[in-house]
Amino acid sequence: MPAHPAMPRPPSDPRGELAVALSDRIPYQAQVDRPKLTLPGGKKLAVWVILNVEEWRIENAMPRTVLSPPMGQPLLPDVPNWSWHEYGMRAGFWRQLKALTDRKIPVTLALNANVCNAYPRVASAALDAGFEFMGHGFVQGPMHKIENQADVIKRSVETISKFAGKPPRSWESPGLTETEETLDLLRLNGIEYVADWVIDDLPQDIATPHGTITTIPYSVEPTTSSSTHCSIFLPSNS
Repeated sequence: MPAHPAMPRPPSDPRGELAVALSDRIPYQAQVDRPKLTLPGGKKLAVWVILNVEEWRIENAMPRTVLSPPMGQPLLPDVPNWSWHEYGMRAGFWRQLKALTDRKIPVTLALNANVCNAYPRVASAALDAGFEFMGHGFVQGPMHKIENQADVIKRSVETISKFAGKPPRSWESPGLTETEETLDLLRLNGIEYVADWVIDDLPQDIATPHGTITTIPYSVEPTTSSSTHCSIFLPSNS
């Protein structure tokens, strides 16, 4: 999908990192001023269906909750909220798989890479269904809390590559979280586009020291708590 051209590559510091603020790497541009986006075959609408599958570690605080903690005090292990997630992996996923495959809907599977090890039955079913595998961290948790982000991204890409037989081209960070180095590390590991930057209805390119990476917005409005997401794109000036 064509995107707006990236800005010229900003100067780098001695470590090779871009010496600009993270937000400055995506300069403001009004949608009405952007070049018209033309979809393949003259199509008027693009729909991106993403199914998230994750590993929530019961010994950790839960990424999200369906039940508030008693008296407002989080407790570990958080059995009810971990069970909410686990139900999705044991029961909910299979209903969504059937609904999507019965309708022959192309699907992107955003998965924590360790799902390939912890839930191989789920990952295998998605692979057999022809879902595109999308990097989504190693286990569920914000990128800001990772001690060695470079290692986790590299390990995530390698784990998915080994399981799926090809490396992922795309990435959605857990909770759409990123640090100042995330984009650079993703591009270094072969990621071509990300879903974290919900700043526009249209794709946009971002410069990194390792080449251009494209942001395709993962609009949060159609997202459901049961981990199915749908993004809808209209060409410019439609």
